[in-house]
Parts: sequence; C-alpha cells; structure tokens
Amino acid sequence: MSETMKARPGMWDRAYQVAVVVRDIDQATAFYERLGIGPFQEGPSAHTLERRIYGQDAPDAKVKGRTAKMGNFELELFEPVAGRTVQSEFLEQHGEGVIHICAYTDDLDRDIEEMARLGHEVISYGALADGGKFAYFETRQVGGLVLELFQPGTDWH
Repeated sequence: MSETMKARPGMWDRAYQVAVVVRDIDQATAFYERLGIGPFQEGPSAHTLERRIYGQDAPDAKVKGRTAKMGNFELELFEPVAGRTVQSEFLEQHGEGVIHICAYTDDLDRDIEEMARLGHEVISYGALADGGKFAYFETRQVGGLVLELFQPGTDWH
C-alpha cells in the first residue's frame, strides 16, 4: 500500500452511528434512557445469519445489540454473549467504551476491496436475514477505533 493512496471522497460522509461495548446491556439501556436517550430497540446484530471474525466462520459468535436515535445520529450498545467477537476482545482488553463509528454504504463489496487496497482488512463481517451486511475494518492502530460500513437490507435504514 502506498502512503499516497486515499479512500474515495465521501466514503465516510454517511456516518450515522457510534457504538459502545458494555458488560450489561440492560443496565446500560436503563442508564441512557434515564438521561433522555432512547427508547432503545433491538439492533440488527440479532438478525445476523452469517458471521466471520478475522476471516473465519464464527457461527458461535453472538452479541446483543440495541440502538437509539440521537437526532441525526444513533447510539448502539453491544454486550458480548458468546464466542470470540471483536466486541468481546475489546471488553477484555479495554473494558467498556466506544468501539466503532459506522457509515452507510450502497456497495459494501466495493468498499471492502477499496479498504483492503489501503491496507485495512475486514476483522468482522456479517450478513443479515434481510439482505443487509456489515464489515468492521482493522483501523485500530490510531486511537483504537474501528470503522464499520453497513449496507442496509430491507429492514434497517
């Protein structure tokens, strides 16, 4: 990868979400709702049919996820439940905290190829029951932050 290569302009312009890993999603939901954030609803994680972690099939990987609108942005909460996930690794290594920022895309396959050319491989990939799909990229080397792209299916917009 050349240091002069850059992502296409606008790739991250449709950022809409920040995600936080928590130990107890029920406590976290109640905490944020008391602060006026919410109501929370089940997120797309529960509808993941196919999941790969570091390129390997991960059928035992499971996380609970909830989302709440905050103006034009969304707060997503994650609680790792089973198997090896990026969220469980984060929780073990850092405790609770912000794990990723996510943006919408209309062509995830194109963007996966582009990010790979830039040296950022997919560390977590999922395909949803409604045809949506997501990819988390290895961008933790600066600030520990994962960047995610989400291509909505029929149920999540």
